Amino acid sequence: MVPVREAEFVVRPRLERRSPEYLPPDPDETVAHITLLGPFADLADIDDGLVSELRDFFADVLPFAYRLTGISEFPGGTTYLSPQPSAPFRQLTHELHRRFPEFPPYGGQFDDVIPHVSVPIPDDEDVDTLRFELGPRLPIDAHAREASLLWWEPGKVRSLETFTFGTTAA
Repeated sequence: MVPVREAEFVVRPRLERRSPEYLPPDPDETVAHITLLGPFADLADIDDGLVSELRDFFADVLPFAYRLTGISEFPGGTTYLSPQPSAPFRQLTHELHRRFPEFPPYGGQFDDVIPHVSVPIPDDEDVDTLRFELGPRLPIDAHAREASLLWWEPGKVRSLETFTFGTTAA
């Protein structure tokens, strides 16, 4: 995933109210993110070789700017912020899937990759409230500088590794 610190003010308070079991124990760890490839390897299968391969991959990715420009909903109700341009995220997802074909994006549930920052909607809020509160603050300027390998399960969210972009790029 690519952490989106610039959207933390939107995502974290809503996640705290909606699903606090998915908060990492470190309050400084970013929860707002754009998923690149998930689900990924089982925890037992993440070894030095896999981490090294990911580090090499992300070392060649140049950091890039983008904007979160709109509030949308997937069928089924998941609310999200849309990054523009979305192409760099799609490209990263497709390249990771090419390298790790055993892990299709979103478990192969969807035909299209739609990069997004999921925004949990607490029971005491709705999408219209989010649009009213956040709309005037859009777009949100953001920068992709790193990717993180996270392990998510209720009560056990943790960052396994962070990969800085552009460490070998000329």
